[in-house]
Amino acid sequence: MRTRLVLGALLGLLGAGWVLAEGDGEVQLRVVPGTNSATVGDRLLIRVEVLAPAGTSFNPPVPVAGKDPSLTLEPVKPPAADGEPAKNVFYFQAQAFETGSQKIPALSVEWKKADGVSGTASSQPIPVEIVSVLKGPQDAPADLKPPVEIPGPPFPWLWAGLGAGLLALAIALGVWLRRRRKPVVALPAPVVPALPAHEQAYREMERLLASSLLREGKVKEFHVELAEIVKRYLAARFAIITLERTSTEVLEDLKQVRVGPEPLAVAREFFMQTDLVKFAKHYPAEDEIRRSVDRAYRLVDLTKLVAAPEPAADEAAPATLVAGSAG
Repeated sequence: MRTRLVLGALLGLLGAGWVLAEGDGEVQLRVVPGTNSATVGDRLLIRVEVLAPAGTSFNPPVPVAGKDPSLTLEPVKPPAADGEPAKNVFYFQAQAFETGSQKIPALSVEWKKADGVSGTASSQPIPVEIVSVLKGPQDAPADLKPPVEIPGPPFPWLWAGLGAGLLALAIALGVWLRRRRKPVVALPAPVVPALPAHEQAYREMERLLASSLLREGKVKEFHVELAEIVKRYLAARFAIITLERTSTEVLEDLKQVRVGPEPLAVAREFFMQTDLVKFAKHYPAEDEIRRSVDRAYRLVDLTKLVAAPEPAADEAAPATLVAGSAG
């Protein structure tokens, strides 16, 4: 899959459109997609600017879930060419894997003026056309040619004979040494049962909560470690690759293994909140941190393997494992 990043013209002067928010008062959102047409697999960069009067404070913009399917936005760092961005400019990234008309979801931002007046500004979804990387039937890849048969080298009879002689000599020496000394019975190594993935995740989250990260104000480090614990659990539970991958790629893999709508929704909310803290410099409140921890536990509860109830005495059946919450 190609990893080309579509930067486009962020100011809308080269063909890409921009949308102003429908906000309260003078606070508005300006959403500028890098392009309004891309190919499958392209990474779309979206620039979001919060327009507000001086003295107005606001939180980073967040995507708003709509009724129609839309692209998943992930907060990213600004392009290196733009230098240090203004505090009211944010960047998001999206990637599509299906052709057709897609939508960049609406975004919203909560603001508060110096006089205490507060409100919310929201943007409108922006359509984006996703096209195939193939222009026509003539661009279809050709069939692979069959491999060329290369004759092997002649059989090394001399070396084979020497090897067989050395092997026979080694066997004879081993038999002679074994007859001279008494056999030593080796004790079997103790079998240590592997800890289930969900039990390992519970232990790691308990150790994280008992650490001093939150007391020391290291909120970002806490969310980074919490996200890594959840990713390690998903990798062990569903045999997927999660480390060194983006949240969007992990969610796509969870769709492929069919985790179900409720676990997928919990995972999407969890990664969206942790990504805001990790990449968008968002400092969450205490209740937001608690919700992130609750979502992590909830995701493990919904997807862990638990032992099925033992059959009755008159129904001898082997125990099986089922996915789901024990409580």
